Amino acid sequence: MSDIKAVLFDMDNTLMDFVYAQVGACRAVAALLGRGNGLDLLDLFIRSHGEYESYSVIADYMASIGAYGFDLYFECCEVYDRTKLDLIRPYEGVEPMLRSLRNMGVKTALVTNARRVNTAIRLERTRLREYFDVVVTADDTERVKPDPRHLEVALSLLKVGPEEALFVGDSIQRDVKAAKRIGIKAAYAHYGDCNFFEVRDERPDYLLCKPMDLIRVLEGTVGELDLQSGFADALPLLNPITPDFQTQRRS
Repeated sequence: MSDIKAVLFDMDNTLMDFVYAQVGACRAVAALLGRGNGLDLLDLFIRSHGEYESYSVIADYMASIGAYGFDLYFECCEVYDRTKLDLIRPYEGVEPMLRSLRNMGVKTALVTNARRVNTAIRLERTRLREYFDVVVTADDTERVKPDPRHLEVALSLLKVGPEEALFVGDSIQRDVKAAKRIGIKAAYAHYGDCNFFEVRDERPDYLLCKPMDLIRVLEGTVGELDLQSGFADALPLLNPITPDFQTQRRS
């Protein structure tokens, strides 16, 4: 057993497959508008500099294709939200991993750039809220990762030091860098990384190919160098966007 007393988690694409749900939601909007397969809308969300849940992206998309109308805009937003929530699911192995942490007596925190209302809805939908001692959202700090303030708040609430914690996230830029800035070890959730335009210029301490790999790390059966040795080979994303993206995510 390691000396780690607390594990902090990113939410989207670390615990739950947000991109799969968002692809489906974008396709539903495109179907409503009778335009394409939704990947143009998804591209706008990806390039929106953190506004990945802003309705303004849908408005901009509708305007760009000459389809904007007040009533139709609100209908598109409703379809987008409903479809996204219908499709969102935890990754396979996430719930057993969280149960194992509970059984091991490890404290847990959710640390996300999402707003409080979206966080609450997704945690309820996936039934994961019970596994977290602390939840820190963008509303709690008015900052977003890689600013480490989220992590600092979580550590304070959990009453542990940086050297006693591990942060798990799918983004090298937002998650791994945030952890490194305040001396927390970082585990890179490669299984969920869909950060298509991200520069991967920071080395994590651990690489997780599936959620249960975290338990192996805490049990000491996998060391830092064992996982890092394959890090360079793992940098290419497992699931690049293609027209068959939803099928790839579930294959």
